[in-house]
Amino acid sequence: MRKEKYFITILLVISVFLFFFGLGSMSLTDPDETFYAQTAKEMFNANEWNTPLLFGNPQFEKPILYYWLIMLSYIVFGIGEFAARFPSAVFGVIGIFGVYFLGRSLFSPLCGFLSGLVLATSVQYLVLAKACVTDMVLTVFILLCMLFFLLGWTKEKKIYYYISAIMAGFATLTKGPIGLFIPGVVFLTYIAITSQWGRVKKIPIIRCVLLALLVSVPWYILAIKLHGELFLNEFFGLHNITRFLKPEHKIGMSPFFYIPIVLGGIFPWTFFMIFGTWDMVKEKSSSSGIKGKHAFLLIWFLVVFIFFSVSRTKLVTYILPLFPAIAIITGRFLEKFIINKGADNKIAKQANISMILLMISATAASIGIALFISHKYPQLLNGIIAADIIFIVCLLITAIVFYRGKKMLSIVLLACSVFFLSVQVVNNILPIVGDMESSSALSYKINELAKPEEPVGGECDHRRGIAFYTNRTDIVDVHSYSRLMSFFSRKEKVWGIIQFKHYKQLKKDKGPAVSDPLFRVGKYVLITNL
Repeated sequence: MRKEKYFITILLVISVFLFFFGLGSMSLTDPDETFYAQTAKEMFNANEWNTPLLFGNPQFEKPILYYWLIMLSYIVFGIGEFAARFPSAVFGVIGIFGVYFLGRSLFSPLCGFLSGLVLATSVQYLVLAKACVTDMVLTVFILLCMLFFLLGWTKEKKIYYYISAIMAGFATLTKGPIGLFIPGVVFLTYIAITSQWGRVKKIPIIRCVLLALLVSVPWYILAIKLHGELFLNEFFGLHNITRFLKPEHKIGMSPFFYIPIVLGGIFPWTFFMIFGTWDMVKEKSSSSGIKGKHAFLLIWFLVVFIFFSVSRTKLVTYILPLFPAIAIITGRFLEKFIINKGADNKIAKQANISMILLMISATAASIGIALFISHKYPQLLNGIIAADIIFIVCLLITAIVFYRGKKMLSIVLLACSVFFLSVQVVNNILPIVGDMESSSALSYKINELAKPEEPVGGECDHRRGIAFYTNRTDIVDVHSYSRLMSFFSRKEKVWGIIQFKHYKQLKKDKGPAVSDPLFRVGKYVLITNL
């Protein structure tokens, strides 16, 4: 019991620090963070709790729950970067403890601790715990749904099934039907593969379905009542069916798109995860505890991976719901490595190989990133080099401890490597990245120069950020070149934030008379008509 208290305390300290440190130090990035932050801001300012608003109009890309969370955060902290990201950070911490208790239920407290450590310090989870996007909240609700389902399955108490259903309802209210679809497919596949249909009669299925619908459906009914076909066509037609069948972005056309995302996203635990997955595929569940618990984790991983790989629209963040599963798979491998005393056993050899490959890949990646940054973003080079040095030195210390046989200490030190790296990144890299990838600086300049009645235009990627940082909802869309020409041809004074290459094209084509760039950040410039 005392050891479990230590586990929980360590996970709490690490996750709270990693997810909240510097949470508001970086400007909101375009286009995704500003999309959610600006939508919640407009709803907040209009005291509108039923309909998501963007540029003064209803938008239905996602359901309502995530906007509610941001609005509540705005009430507590005021409108800003910290408040916009606060829900993701809170749910990130909850997710770590969800993984801890799930790993504990499936295997042991040590496995739960190691799984939480892996998840908290994996690149993908860490980044999204500090980002204003829906994926973290969705992932945690799905994780809690899985956790309480398994508790109901093992303890045969209906209350756990009811809580699981409520979590699925919240997931559906966060990002749509996949909140029900993913857990449902995982549960059915698990029951089928492990041939446990006889136990299904102990699940209060009808009540669980009703509970999930009771949580999620009322808002959908309200949205249909308020907006009718507009909601049905945009939310279900465009953002669920069409985006699944047709690609919205140029990236992600390959069905193998998510393989490097998973491998890179779980870094620095990548090679431990690979061996852990292979070991779990070959390992048979013990007769005690949950039947087919290895199968449950592998099914969870495969269902999420296959679903999003089949989808024609892909984004890096979509795959996050499988990370709790692979964190537990990795945690189980690390647990077996720690408790196995033999120096020549298979697990020890695989762990040794993992550490060697980690050192090689980390060194190669550090050099590659530094070379890339030196050409593309030279202003980041000093910060990147410092981060590389910090991380490599930490890894060297970890490797020395590892090969001296201090297994548990070496794993904790590897997690601490990410801990120290994050301090450097948050303090010296993210603020610069924020200036380059956000419209904040350009928007503040507009506030200095433009009169309130003078129109402001922005291209697609930056338009939401311009609205957020200028406190205006009337930002004109000048994304197409014809719109750009028309906007700057107006007789009235107008201002625009556009890509530098489009500014050069205007000059080359001898289009409407525009000023030289008044301010430039990265590839975007602020100009006005003459």
